[in-house]
Amino acid sequence: MSFTTDTKNELCRLPLGAPCCALAESLGILLYANRFSESGVRVQSDNPAVRRRICQLLHAAFHVEAHEQGGAVTVADPDAVGSIFSAFGYERRSIALQLNLALVEEDCCRSAFLRGMFLSGGYLSDPGKSYHLELVTSHYNVSRQVMALLLDMGMAPGFLTRRGNYVLYYKDSSMIEDFLSAAGATGAAMTLMLSKVEKDLRNKVNRKVNCETANLSKTVDAAARQIAAIEKLRAAGILQNLPEPLRQTAEIRVKNPELSLAEMLPLFDPPITKPGLNNRIRKLMKLAEPL
Repeated sequence: MSFTTDTKNELCRLPLGAPCCALAESLGILLYANRFSESGVRVQSDNPAVRRRICQLLHAAFHVEAHEQGGAVTVADPDAVGSIFSAFGYERRSIALQLNLALVEEDCCRSAFLRGMFLSGGYLSDPGKSYHLELVTSHYNVSRQVMALLLDMGMAPGFLTRRGNYVLYYKDSSMIEDFLSAAGATGAAMTLMLSKVEKDLRNKVNRKVNCETANLSKTVDAAARQIAAIEKLRAAGILQNLPEPLRQTAEIRVKNPELSLAEMLPLFDPPITKPGLNNRIRKLMKLAEPL
């Protein structure tokens, strides 16, 4: 099951609310429906929970009996369509649909309206892969007016056109969380938040592992060069004639190829500082250069 389906199922489990909220949610659904005109209503959805909720809303808000057919909810009766248009303050033969702001003045009604929009025209990507939420309608005026409403609510969306439809979208995870919370999908918002935390933690761990791996590679490469230089000195008969501190350093280096210079310091007796050890290693490397 997709994250979009999970989120819509969560929204469908919410109560219909007060009559004003049922009207606002119905408005969101119908403005983002496949067809909402004087010829009838058609809302396509593969989700049975969404189709059931639309039928319940239309009955609660308008006392209209909708029909489920072919994965869609339809209303074809002219009188029923007329009562819906009238409840929204629309003229039956209006050229373009508009967002009736009087129906979304209260916070509860705005939340219901967002819920309806998402149920009808919303898509949400899997947060484990990407952050993307979009709302698609075929009505230009509606899309621009909804954009202004979302701006007023502090959730500025992006806007684009796609195959004759108008799309409002979010790609910022925090904005998506805000939208889902406002629409009532608090569980989906929490899932998104936890997914983001998990992804951030995984990225931090990967960066740390990569950094440690790089440091280890540098240590191993440096040790290999130092041991190669020491073996050259040994093969040439030079090593045994060097001062005791250099011979001691060469012996400890060869016996501990996996250690960094800092990790080798406790092995020296008498103790030595890191700059002193660096100086000894440089001398050994320099002596081996001509070889």
